[in-house]
Amino acid sequence: MNKFVATLAGTLLFSVAQAGTLERQLVGQWLSQCKQASGSYMQITSRFTADGKYSARSKFYLDPGCTQAMEMEMVSSGNYRLGGQLTAEGGEAAREIDIDVVEMRSGQMQLPGAGQRITQIIAIIDGRMVFGDAPGLQSVTAGERPRKLNKQFYSHKQ
Repeated sequence: MNKFVATLAGTLLFSVAQAGTLERQLVGQWLSQCKQASGSYMQITSRFTADGKYSARSKFYLDPGCTQAMEMEMVSSGNYRLGGQLTAEGGEAAREIDIDVVEMRSGQMQLPGAGQRITQIIAIIDGRMVFGDAPGLQSVTAGERPRKLNKQFYSHKQ
């Protein structure tokens, strides 16, 4: 019985330490890979603060190296909350994250998306911030939290 209690306590301490680590690692600025999107390419700069604020700037480019900028960019901002821990389909440790979008715009034009809640999963693996593999914005705003991490698209801390 004592061995079981010790094992359980160790597991709980590891889980709490791991949860605190993600919260500390997430804070700061992240830059995504250059990714093809609807006939052009985009790169996302994301910022997360210790008090639960986030912002993201998506810049669009003509080339796969994200060096020839287009005039278009999208900005979103809002709040985030880290939730419970889970094991993703690939066996990786991840956390639930809910993102409340307060603002979404391109230039002076307000875009649909403000007021939406995005339900996602997140992990930082080998210094890479990775979100869940969602089939589209409609799925994550409908409350369908992904179960698999999309390790093919990630961001590095700046």
